Amino acid sequence: MTTPWGDLAARARGLGTHLLRRDELDALAAMPDVDALADAFRSRGLVAADSRASAEQLERAVRRAAAARLRVLSRWAGDREAALAIIFADEDRRSVRALLRGAVQHADPDDRVAGLIPTPTLPERALAQLAAQPAAAAIATLLVAWNHPFGPALLPLATGTQPDLLTMELRLDAAFAAQALRGARASHQRDLVAYVRETIDLENASAALVLATHEGELRPGDAFIRGGARLTLPGYLDAIGAREVGEAGRRLAAVFWPAALAAVFERAVSERAMVESALLRHRIAAQAAAARRDPAGVASIVWFAMRQRAEVIDLQRIIWGATLAVPHGVIDDLLVTA
Repeated sequence: MTTPWGDLAARARGLGTHLLRRDELDALAAMPDVDALADAFRSRGLVAADSRASAEQLERAVRRAAAARLRVLSRWAGDREAALAIIFADEDRRSVRALLRGAVQHADPDDRVAGLIPTPTLPERALAQLAAQPAAAAIATLLVAWNHPFGPALLPLATGTQPDLLTMELRLDAAFAAQALRGARASHQRDLVAYVRETIDLENASAALVLATHEGELRPGDAFIRGGARLTLPGYLDAIGAREVGEAGRRLAAVFWPAALAAVFERAVSERAMVESALLRHRIAAQAAAARRDPAGVASIVWFAMRQRAEVIDLQRIIWGATLAVPHGVIDDLLVTA
């Protein structure tokens, strides 16, 4: 049966045809240096023919291409913009988390925005302004001034002399989850609600892996986000109680079994970014399968958003590899796109 999302789903699939295949990413990862990579980018239309070849210029081009695709999707959304905002909010959450981390670590502003995807709610200029802030409190203050929903959640935690990064990240995840769950339920799209609930489950599971070895004042139960589908509070606390990442992962795998996501937790590592990459790879495959079952449903839109996120991550790693002369095989192993 045709759904109200059919035309937008078709547009998302069309945008998806412009994303790079794995073999194309492999070829880019094999480039020996940034100049060769820039030439390859130009030949594929990723950057303008007369663009400069610095790593920063290439990363900026990747961000702008991703933002342009999201703007196309937004223009086609019409009265479905509120539901599409869930996807934008997810990217905003990831961007703000990276920017907070960069501020706490006093990273260079250009490094803070690397790999981020501008959205209609946090466009490129806004990300650059946030990246220039000297502290987490300044980031939270700007978000409040812009009436961004993540601002009020972060401001009370960011104003201390030594704000706790993990606590801010967990509060950010909770703010996103509440916003996304409201939006998904209001859309009356069961697949969108299921996607958000799975996202909450995976955020809780990822947090449990971190908290299993975390020493601090944060009480694990306070970080649990309600609204998921499979991981309950007792299961979450049980995983944290393992006090070791491998065992915590095995306990989480039992919660998600027999879903393919269980395999990620069976091989869980302490590096959160690697767990997130593996989960993203599995979720892309699941959304692609759902889109084949219902081409006119929301799965095509979610698939496109995830697939684009994977491409941006992959291109960032490829640029980093070319800049530092990292062996091709190392970068190839880090790519998310299957």
